[in-house]
Amino acid sequence: MYEECGNAGDFMELTKKYVVDKEYGEIWGPHGKTIVHEWGHLRWGLFDEYVTEGYNHFYAASVGGVEPTRCSAKVAGHMKRTDNEEPCQLIPETGIYEPECVFVSDDEKNEATGSYMFEQFLSEVTEFCHSDPLGDPLSYHNREAPNEHNSVCGGQSAWDVMNKHQDFANGANPPRAVGSTVPNFVLLQESNSTRIVVVLDVSGSMQGQPIRRVNQATTRFIRNAMFSATSVGVVTFSTRASIEHPVVSVSTEAVRNGLIAAVPTSTDGSTCIGCGLLKGIQALEDVGPPQGGVILLVTDGEENRDPRIRDVIPDLLSKEVIVATIAYSRDADPLLQSLALQTGGQSFFSGSRDSVALDNAFTAILEATYASKGVKLSSEDKTISGWQTYTNHVYVDSSVGENTTFSVSWINGHRPRVAVETPLGLVITEGSTMFDVTSDTITIEIPGKAMPGRWAYNITNNGYYDQDITTIVTSNPPNDNEPIKVTAKVSTVSLQYSSSQPTALKVFASVRKGYLPVIGAVVKVVIEKPPLGQGQELTLLDNGAGADVKKNDGIYSRYFFNFSANGRYGVSVRVDNTQGDAGYAVTNRARNRAPPLDPSDTRFTNGDNVQREPLEKFQRMTTGGVFEVQGVPSGGISTRDMLPPSRVDDLAMVAVSYADATVTLSWTALGDDFDQGGPAHYVEIRFSRHFDQLADDFHGSASVNHSQVLQGNLTSPPEPGSVQTIVILVPDRGDNVTFVFAVRMCDEADNCGHPSNIVAANLEYIPEPVYVNDTVTWAIVGSVLGVAALAAILVLIYCKVLKPRATKPAIVSPQTASANDNPSFVHHV
Repeated sequence: MYEECGNAGDFMELTKKYVVDKEYGEIWGPHGKTIVHEWGHLRWGLFDEYVTEGYNHFYAASVGGVEPTRCSAKVAGHMKRTDNEEPCQLIPETGIYEPECVFVSDDEKNEATGSYMFEQFLSEVTEFCHSDPLGDPLSYHNREAPNEHNSVCGGQSAWDVMNKHQDFANGANPPRAVGSTVPNFVLLQESNSTRIVVVLDVSGSMQGQPIRRVNQATTRFIRNAMFSATSVGVVTFSTRASIEHPVVSVSTEAVRNGLIAAVPTSTDGSTCIGCGLLKGIQALEDVGPPQGGVILLVTDGEENRDPRIRDVIPDLLSKEVIVATIAYSRDADPLLQSLALQTGGQSFFSGSRDSVALDNAFTAILEATYASKGVKLSSEDKTISGWQTYTNHVYVDSSVGENTTFSVSWINGHRPRVAVETPLGLVITEGSTMFDVTSDTITIEIPGKAMPGRWAYNITNNGYYDQDITTIVTSNPPNDNEPIKVTAKVSTVSLQYSSSQPTALKVFASVRKGYLPVIGAVVKVVIEKPPLGQGQELTLLDNGAGADVKKNDGIYSRYFFNFSANGRYGVSVRVDNTQGDAGYAVTNRARNRAPPLDPSDTRFTNGDNVQREPLEKFQRMTTGGVFEVQGVPSGGISTRDMLPPSRVDDLAMVAVSYADATVTLSWTALGDDFDQGGPAHYVEIRFSRHFDQLADDFHGSASVNHSQVLQGNLTSPPEPGSVQTIVILVPDRGDNVTFVFAVRMCDEADNCGHPSNIVAANLEYIPEPVYVNDTVTWAIVGSVLGVAALAAILVLIYCKVLKPRATKPAIVSPQTASANDNPSFVHHV
């Protein structure tokens, strides 16, 4: 899941083993309920209500006592240690039970009907949690529970979030009687071939460098990135459209060469985008049903002849043809993004002098349509001065290596001199059988599997004048390997700037090895901004703060808000592990999936045991598409500070001290402007004895003042991304004394973020726990027993020898020890 509460996810994975191995699949309970849980993530943007990484299994309830993290609070069960058979005990350092203790639900005793996002496998669970006081009390939302859903969604119930979704908003899909819940399945199977029609603009505005760059990118697209099962056709359009090459399977080198020869080099006429789209449909229909076919549309201008894009969209939708669009200039038709969105395609932007962005768009479309398994390692545009040599390098890692290709293209000047050096120092130069030279491109293809390591390349300008060079390095994974891949996107493709309130979007990049998250990589995004195409670089973060929802999930995120003008903004992403600090996460817990029946099962527990398998040095590149901004003032955005720090959503209660009457809180510090800039100016911390009061009236709750801060500082937050810790003196302690806390960060203009998640602290007196198996404890117990035995002997002597008459001892009732029991669950093993 990329985004925040209420926003849909990208995919739901049901592994082959889960589907075909019934015993394995039922670890998570009935398949239907598990899929409902996962559908809550995917469709409605819900988060888990069971305990995930970074959250506690228990919490101090504001009404007193310690409760398990669950929803609803009516779920029956008991406590259990995961490491031994000893009973769970409260510990004074945190005021809650030991981290080895978990709550185990009791299906036989449970009557709670909620929630699917907690433990979907319980027999009585048939509901998502709700917040309606008049609704079912057995599925009423527990907003005090410290779980991911409450943290990210601000304490809203699952139904609070779902009722804002189009599926249920404004009374849509009200409850109704359902005659049968037997599902209807539509079986979809990946096609043996992918059909792509490249529809290219050859109108007069494409003359010169634009058509040459499009020709080079399309040629690379056909030559280096196609499966043999991919079928491709070529269509051109200007005043009219024509099929330059029918859709054919790219099965032989002769077919490839024929397609390349059909790629246009000349331009003329007006711009009839609708003509090109209709001809693309025809090209697909010439070889069979058009459903599922892809039209890749490249254009640099606005349409000025009928039929128009709007006229053709109904045909595209009825025939289920996907259209991916590349706007090859800032003047390209504004309907391109909408066209792609409506037909299920992607939209991209490339400046007319930017070959890398154009090539990245072609590559991303191939990956989205499964027409290629190629991985782009590196791509760059470079201007080399006359007679100068440019040197760079790229790392080839062992997850790729097949069909590794270096492509060097130029627009002007003489053919450059190119040399590639292998990790062993072997230099490949022109004349090698690996070289292929055309009029404007040199391709070097490494046979077999390229050796992992550092591959260097030198490019020399053989002329007097500056020369624009484009270098692209791609490689394929071996058949038995999962490659490291990066995908990127933005939170919206259309944004209306506001001068009166904060305006920003989020950029996301997912780095994965198969489905395993890659963490610790350096991920940078470059935003190409109008009107001149200047770039702004941002480092994306996977720290669980600011724009990033979850730490160490392989999804790197950042806000972008520095808008320069109205128009299109292009997004490109580069991933770098040349320092070798990255690894892929292998854990013993269930990441981003439904909870198992037994939370103490060590294969699927939700502890913090995150193991990182190191990765070799690697590089990756991709595009994040395009977004368009309107409403930016002609003189640029205001210099007045309107941007607050981001919301803190990882506030944690680190420790309590009954003796000192203190609570220690920590969270990730944020920037002055969302998650960027210098440190925030100050921190506002508010607290209460009652959860509902703080949750519903943050500003009316008591504020922590400077005299209460024993460690840390309210007015000097640390650098963004670092951990901020504050020790607070509280005004009370004792039995049933619980405080709840929330924070928000503010800048020097008093722009403040939203209040954070709420945490609770138990200030009752808790003695140090006694462990039966502890060696020291046994020594103490042994000493005590020895003293007791000696005393018993002395008493016996006194009674038998010295005392004249025996008396009947009084019967003493055994004292019942306090167990701090809560009526809603049983404490036993």
